[in-house]
Amino acid sequence: MKNIKIQIIILSVFLLSLIAFGCTENIDDIHLDSTRTRLVVEGYISTDTMHHMVKLSKMGDALKKDPIQFISNAMITISDGTKTFGLTEDQTQKGTYFTAPDVFGIPGRNYTLLIKNVDINNDKVMEEYTAQSLLKRLNPVDSIHLIYNNSNPHFMGWSVNLYSMDPGNGRNFYLIKILKNNHLLTDSIFKYSIADNNSFEGKYFDGFPVYNLREDRKDEKLTPGDTVTVEMFGITEDYYSFISSYISDYYPKVPIFSGPSANIPTNIKPIDDAVGIFTAYSIKRKSVIYK
Repeated sequence: MKNIKIQIIILSVFLLSLIAFGCTENIDDIHLDSTRTRLVVEGYISTDTMHHMVKLSKMGDALKKDPIQFISNAMITISDGTKTFGLTEDQTQKGTYFTAPDVFGIPGRNYTLLIKNVDINNDKVMEEYTAQSLLKRLNPVDSIHLIYNNSNPHFMGWSVNLYSMDPGNGRNFYLIKILKNNHLLTDSIFKYSIADNNSFEGKYFDGFPVYNLREDRKDEKLTPGDTVTVEMFGITEDYYSFISSYISDYYPKVPIFSGPSANIPTNIKPIDDAVGIFTAYSIKRKSVIYK
């Protein structure tokens, strides 16, 4: 029995050695195919009266030094079925298009993005791309409260608690952004706070925590006189899924050998030739001064 155990140990060490040497072997014969070129779209329209933006780029070969190319000279419109808004390319930001500054979205209307006069695959044939998004209704934010919480020594800070009524009428989705003294703290998608009305449909969010301002972060730590602003967005399920998938892919997988990430969902059509998101949303804001 003792000899058998020794043999098993020796065999195990031998196998581990093979694995270790195998991991350090140079692999020179793998040839990666080029990625098929796709249009990349980032577009928004909201209830704010402002320039609304659409960005176009081309996703090319990931192995090239400059895989992203901005798309100029496209013809772009956004329509709500009653009015159609044309977008003009900003000559200082190639591939970025804006509406006139007096454009605003109306809750309850369905908005259609139409992109024309682009040739992404360079076959000399102009293509069209489209997307749709419903601009969801959103109730005002009644108030926000800042509650200091030191129960966890690693995350001491202020909970930003929201008071607002959910509109009801089915499932609703929210995006929360936080500003301190008019400086946007949630300035990247992976910092966004998203939620839905699961178990809260048609009910009141009575001090629902939407963000935690960390005391150990210089840009988030509060001192008396600071103004904290909550921007609450009423978003579509498409945009909610887009943000959720992006955040999931951004952070490291735990455990390390988790399954591969799924593709981030897109609502740009034709879906085989484009990626990205076009979305419409309502925005409500509320501010409080920290005392």
